[in-house]
Amino acid sequence: MDDAPLSTLTRPGDPETAPPVTPLAPWPPGGPVTRAAAAGRGHRTVAVVGACGGAGVSTLAAALAHGLRRAGEDAVLVDLDLPGPGADVLLGIEDEPGARWPELAAARGDVDGAGLVAALPRWRSVPVLSGARLGGLRPDGAVVVDVCTGLLRGGETVVLDLPRPAAWTAAERMLVSSADAVLLVAPCTAPGVAGALATRGELVDLGVRDPWLVARQPTPGRVDAGALGDAVGLPVAATVRADPGLAAAVDRGDGPPVGRRTRLGRAVATLVTVLAGAS
Repeated sequence: MDDAPLSTLTRPGDPETAPPVTPLAPWPPGGPVTRAAAAGRGHRTVAVVGACGGAGVSTLAAALAHGLRRAGEDAVLVDLDLPGPGADVLLGIEDEPGARWPELAAARGDVDGAGLVAALPRWRSVPVLSGARLGGLRPDGAVVVDVCTGLLRGGETVVLDLPRPAAWTAAERMLVSSADAVLLVAPCTAPGVAGALATRGELVDLGVRDPWLVARQPTPGRVDAGALGDAVGLPVAATVRADPGLAAAVDRGDGPPVGRRTRLGRAVATLVTVLAGAS
């Protein structure tokens, strides 16, 4: 990790001489997956949101960031499901040194994305921006937007681990509405179907009309991935099957199993292919 103080990650400068900073604003029409190209940048924002509690959003977001990096794409995991223990605990990196949201309270204006990535703790190869283990306040919305903008300008694909829509701030709504792809994670259950329908309505209100559905299959039941997609009216990009070793791996501090032959790893490989074809 770079030994430079975190204060050097922002370059606000004099108001009259500092270069203008453009936050994430609404992108041109054409669908989420065309916005990166329309904006003239090679990297993108992928928003991951759950249809209901316990959908496994944080696990999938972390695995997706890892899968993108394994495919050769620079990607950073940004945890916005706060306050709470944060992605740090899920991934077993809570004792690793590095910057978290509380240390970035003054990160406004022209944020040095490359410098920030160097200052973040890592899970495997993935830089992770998370909350502090002991909780704390949610980061200011303007800080969230400027930090994500800096990461994009630094050449990173930003994978957002989001809370349920009812908890979204104005900044999170802006990020979701301008994302290049939105993944809606839903269990193959009746509550999962109901939650996915409600969340899709929230996304439509933000102008997101073509999210991808990710089906979670905790146990065999009457709702399969195809039925889930038909009920919600969205294409199923991938199905994540239950992994009996997941809980034990997290308890050991290893984070989710994401090897190429694991159930999660195979699902993420499918998602990476889908996202690559859509970009």
